[in-house]
Amino acid sequence: MMRLPLAPTESREADLTSEGWTKQFSASDPRLSEMVSVFESLGKEVRLETECRDELRGSDCEACLEAHPNGVWAIWTRGPTEDPDSGESEYVRASDSVPTGTRMARGLSVSSVANSKREGSVLVVEIENPPVNIIDSKVISVLIQALDEAEADTSCCAMVISGSGTKGFSAGASIEEHLPDQATGMIGGMTDLLERLGNTPLVTLAAVHGICLGGGAEVALACDFVVTSEDSRIGIPEITVGCYPPFAMLQLPSLVGMRRAKQMILTGTPISGQEAADTGLVSKCVRNEDLMRESMEMLAPILSNPPQVVEMALRNLRSLDTLLHTVGHRRMGERFLTDLILHPDYTEGLTAFLEKRDPEWQSDRSNEEEV
Repeated sequence: MMRLPLAPTESREADLTSEGWTKQFSASDPRLSEMVSVFESLGKEVRLETECRDELRGSDCEACLEAHPNGVWAIWTRGPTEDPDSGESEYVRASDSVPTGTRMARGLSVSSVANSKREGSVLVVEIENPPVNIIDSKVISVLIQALDEAEADTSCCAMVISGSGTKGFSAGASIEEHLPDQATGMIGGMTDLLERLGNTPLVTLAAVHGICLGGGAEVALACDFVVTSEDSRIGIPEITVGCYPPFAMLQLPSLVGMRRAKQMILTGTPISGQEAADTGLVSKCVRNEDLMRESMEMLAPILSNPPQVVEMALRNLRSLDTLLHTVGHRRMGERFLTDLILHPDYTEGLTAFLEKRDPEWQSDRSNEEEV
């Protein structure tokens, strides 16, 4: 579960150029390549420059090279939505945006982090948590509320989840809510949401465009069907910030096989929407402009069948997939809280990401007694 880098709270002249380039942050491999892919998936021009971290500066760069043998790079981006005169990057703290009200849509009340509309027997819920649709506690609560109200309406037979804006479905779960003092609530909320998606009588579909990372990918993959657009990038990058993805570890092996699941989880490298379709991770990949139309067309023949029989068939199909069983989600969530959250690399990875610096990992593999 992951989110994009935070913007500087105040602009520095060195972080902006007259040509419109904005400095995002500094990193070294392997985090570098993963974040370059994310920015490129957003349609940004990306420029890399070698640099020497201030705290490592000396009479020469020997100390820097020793601490970061693969080099430290500054990532600069340029795009049409970035204003070099605005004094800040477009990547701001999503948690700083406080909901300001409630929207009503065809009888369904949702908070300001989502929009909702009915199209026949389908409820379409659009996550709207700018700038990159972070999956935080507010979004989780709204999605569960949407399921509650849709399930209570027997004329509603399906639910489509999508992301608002041009950047993508979701950049992942809130890093702040991963910190030890909030992690229990975050894991509990995600467990509840994924269990609900696995047990709802509704047919569920995720319509994915742009970036779909970490917790966002876990929510999408929990749906019965996933349709991606050609510009989408799906990834599980938790390992790059000192975490592992407890729920994706349940989802991926049955979808793409254990070897591919290990590759995606242990490298954290995102794949394109077309590659995701080719490997069976998602249902299909379509042109960007056809995403919602193709998603609704995929549901149409299903919804033309008797609703109660579809519900029974879906319930039995899901029961065959033991990875969607309640025990699995709760067990993986408990392991995350009892094993990973106490590890020093966990706090270091999250803190380094929030502070926009390279993490300093434990350098050696643990011994057998420690494991």
